[in-house]
Amino acid sequence: MAGALIAVVLAVSLKLGQVFFAAGSPGYYVAVSGFFGVALVSIIVCKVELFTSNIMYFTVGALTGRATPRALLCSWPTVYIGNLIGVLAFTAIFAGAGGFGALPANHLLFNVVEHKVHATSLEIFWKGVLCNWIICLAVWVPMRLANEAAKVMMVMLLVFVFFFSGYEHSIANMAFFALAELHNMPGLNAADIIHNMIPATLGNIVGGALGVGLVVYLLERHTLPQAAAEPASATAAPAGIGGKA
Repeated sequence: MAGALIAVVLAVSLKLGQVFFAAGSPGYYVAVSGFFGVALVSIIVCKVELFTSNIMYFTVGALTGRATPRALLCSWPTVYIGNLIGVLAFTAIFAGAGGFGALPANHLLFNVVEHKVHATSLEIFWKGVLCNWIICLAVWVPMRLANEAAKVMMVMLLVFVFFFSGYEHSIANMAFFALAELHNMPGLNAADIIHNMIPATLGNIVGGALGVGLVVYLLERHTLPQAAAEPASATAAPAGIGGKA
């Protein structure tokens, strides 16, 4: 579900940005970046699983003992594959609906993908680190706010920071590449996609796990629920009932 939400919002963002891009307006990427935050807001509200934020959650869970290392190692690839399935499912349906139609060689989608596949592996990695540092902040920071409108605004603004900066989000990149393949981008091949996806994914793991997950634990370890030292009694209330996650 999260992968599909990323893909559908990205498709709309690109269509919106193309209006300005085709007119030669330098503000085209403001439009794309400003709208893309809708995807993360929707994911948070729907409580579906996004790989990048899942990294942060399970890092904190493992450090507090609320999740086992095995659960972490099972969750990350499962959610990653699930996000990919969601992206591909949307792309297949989008193709049935005609997609964007015939695209010119200088379309915004192709322009963005061209930059992604021609960056060096090290550049992609560090952009992946910075991306998920910001994305996980966009999930964590709103938890500190009480007002729902303020939470939405903070998510939108932080997603704008990541997207406008040109950082690498592995799941969003899945959608970029799937849409580019659907529209027969000239010169794009599997090697180009792998060249981007591997360092972007590794960078996302580092940025989410160390940049936010570890930091959250170090800053709030005295308030975070720790794993119980002994099994709860049969009459004890289930953990989390009536409280915050």
